[in-house]
Amino acid sequence: MSKLAQWLRPHESRFFALLEAQARQAQRGVHLLGEIVEMKPGEAELRRYAERMRVLEQEGDAIRRNVIEELIRSFMTPMDREDIYDLSRSLDDILDYAHTTVQEFLVYAIPFEPAIHEMAGALKEGVDALAEAVAGLVKPGPSVHAAIVRAKKMENRMEELYRESNAELFLSQDVHHIFRMREVYRHLSNAADRLDRAADMVGSILIKGLG
Repeated sequence: MSKLAQWLRPHESRFFALLEAQARQAQRGVHLLGEIVEMKPGEAELRRYAERMRVLEQEGDAIRRNVIEELIRSFMTPMDREDIYDLSRSLDDILDYAHTTVQEFLVYAIPFEPAIHEMAGALKEGVDALAEAVAGLVKPGPSVHAAIVRAKKMENRMEELYRESNAELFLSQDVHHIFRMREVYRHLSNAADRLDRAADMVGSILIKGLG
């Protein structure tokens, strides 16, 4: 192996490590969101949870910045630069929406209704599958494709729950309740949309790697 190849290889593997770190960070954020919904904390405890989420989100932003810095200074990348950038952005967005959702729990004093519990659960399953798929990029196998399929199924389930929850919500006569719950549903749905986009990106990267 030439000295150039020896120098390039660790730089290429760095991207896989950073993307996996980003996926795991998004996973931690969504799991924390799920824990909050499960525990139904009071205001004081919810503020402590919100601070934990804020720290996770800031750490996620730092990983995202590292990805961009690596893209700028790397001569070669193990996959298309645009694919790395877009996958990283979608992973970052998932964590951002989890953070925003928890902030809304505080601002709007959101009741932890069954619909939120179901949506958070589906999102958690989807992000678990996505993190598995991203981790498998370094050495792709059949399990990566299976993880992509699971992630996309959970996104489909999230969209079903989103429509059902909104339909039930608009039966209420309480405009304030409709407004605050709709905001939370929307951000959970947006997180699922980014989950779907990230899963598609992983699939695209795999297909291009076969070329």
